[in-house]
Amino acid sequence: MEFGSTVARLREGRGLTQAKLAAKAGVSPETVAAWETGDEFPSQEQLLALAVALKVKIGRLVEKDEELMLRVIDGTETYETAVMALVSVVTATCAVALVAVSSTAPESTQLAVRITEAVVLIGLLVLLFMRRSPTARRAKAFRNALEAADGSQTNFVLKRRAGRNTRNVVLQFVLGAVIAVTLIVLLGVIVPESRLPWVML
Repeated sequence: MEFGSTVARLREGRGLTQAKLAAKAGVSPETVAAWETGDEFPSQEQLLALAVALKVKIGRLVEKDEELMLRVIDGTETYETAVMALVSVVTATCAVALVAVSSTAPESTQLAVRITEAVVLIGLLVLLFMRRSPTARRAKAFRNALEAADGSQTNFVLKRRAGRNTRNVVLQFVLGAVIAVTLIVLLGVIVPESRLPWVML
């Protein structure tokens, strides 16, 4: 990425040390050093403070990296969609299998319930980890930077500048709905005396 060298060049052009720039931007000198070496990327608030400290627009800080940022965002969203698809297939398969077992072999239902609970828990943990992974956080920071560079946070800008792939957004919505409905059905099978699942549907 060119972001770090851009920050270093602008900082030096203003006659600022890393410590002075850090003081102006409200961060530590170590943070500025990490930005310049490419080890870290600033949050949207930090990026705004950095642009103010350097007296430039945010767009100037990120313009050389825009294509790379868009590729990272698109790649991350495609990966997240694929993982959600896998989790939705697994949870739906578990739901079908559990319903089948509870109908054909009631004595095995408790074992099937325990296996299903474990699989669903693992699937939810995978989704949680995926959303909190360093790659997902970096993609989010890039998306925020591109939004800030455009000066707006509307959905139109998000789609146009920050690489939102409409197909991925729709697929993630549908897959999320499939996972939610499957979990409700599973709850209805696991706790048949409860009316909550059917109220939720």
